[in-house]
Amino acid sequence: MRHPKRRLQEFLDNEASPARAAAVQAHLSRCAACRAEAARERRLRSRLKSAQIPVPEPGLREQLERSAMPGGAGSRGYTELPAPKAPNRRRRGLRFAAGAAAAVGLVLSTAYLLGGWSQQAMPAASTPTLAAAWSEVTGGEGHQLTAGQIEALRTHGWTCPELRAVGMSLVAAHSGRVGGQPAVVMTLEGNGSTVTVYETRSDSGGREPAVDGISGHTVTEEGFVLRDEGSRPGRPKVWLHPQRPHHAVVSSERVTYSVAAAPEDKTLEDAVTEISLIESSRLVRHQPDTAQDLWDRIQHGLSVMTGAGS
Repeated sequence: MRHPKRRLQEFLDNEASPARAAAVQAHLSRCAACRAEAARERRLRSRLKSAQIPVPEPGLREQLERSAMPGGAGSRGYTELPAPKAPNRRRRGLRFAAGAAAAVGLVLSTAYLLGGWSQQAMPAASTPTLAAAWSEVTGGEGHQLTAGQIEALRTHGWTCPELRAVGMSLVAAHSGRVGGQPAVVMTLEGNGSTVTVYETRSDSGGREPAVDGISGHTVTEEGFVLRDEGSRPGRPKVWLHPQRPHHAVVSSERVTYSVAAAPEDKTLEDAVTEISLIESSRLVRHQPDTAQDLWDRIQHGLSVMTGAGS
């Protein structure tokens, strides 16, 4: 089977027939390139689904509505006679200028909307606390967890990632502790690989530096190195180990994920990327800022669009 570009989209949309879905699944099990493409597409969809669309401030909406009304500000009115036709060269220049103005307007409008985004840590979990919910649901340390218990933990603020977007599925889980903090240890399998994830949470904020769930020591004691892009505000930190390509740690204010993959190949990278996306979506929150003036908000939005802002 050739690389199923069109059928891959049908497969990801769950629109492929059973026979085609089976053929694509078989191809993905053999083709690393298509498997990576499918993982990228799933991560993109996950990011889009988790994004929250900011609502324009009432003032902007009223300005736009007034501009659209006959005789409104910035409007020549619907009944005004059209201007005389300009020579061809001039018309082309005007069309180009109009197109450029429309493009600039679209960019500024997008920047205005994005400028309303802010990133902050998630609020503390509602009662019961994360630790209390963990004790209540799991019964304490060292217990095997059922699918129902995993789902109950998620309702209390735990993630318990299944990593389905990268072709993994949860096959086993048990409760534990890391550095005295409650943890959930998960085993996931898929695409011929096994991934182990330790999710450790705290009501009072995570330890700095983060504690690796696998070794029980801090990431600095173990020789992990912070990946640069993980240090941006509002993003989880990603810690990698120069001598352990199968092992990584993802941490934010209230949670630490320790991840190990076997065989290492690209499975660890995919798992860490997906966990980082999930955690980033939990950290991003939109807050209306009525005190922020128009140009400050546009500037902030432009910085977000270019990747320079948080």
